[in-house]
Amino acid sequence: MHIEAELDDVYAERLLELQKHTNKPLPQLVAEMLAKAIDETPAPMETEGQKVLRILEAHQLLGCMEDDARLSVDYKKHLWGSP
Repeated sequence: MHIEAELDDVYAERLLELQKHTNKPLPQLVAEMLAKAIDETPAPMETEGQKVLRILEAHQLLGCMEDDARLSVDYKKHLWGSP
């Protein structure tokens, strides 16, 4: 991949100083810096639904209960009795 970037004078100086200090080619140095930044990026926060799903799966509770297979359709009948 080819990346072209324009840096302000301060960052350009800092990058050139780092290159001199490490004695590495600029493309290698930038690639290492990007890899480190990507690796250190935290994973996205777990949503409440993902957390519940993870816990249910960890305790093998998904699909373990027997009940009316049409519960998602006729749940009101189960909550308030037959209409």
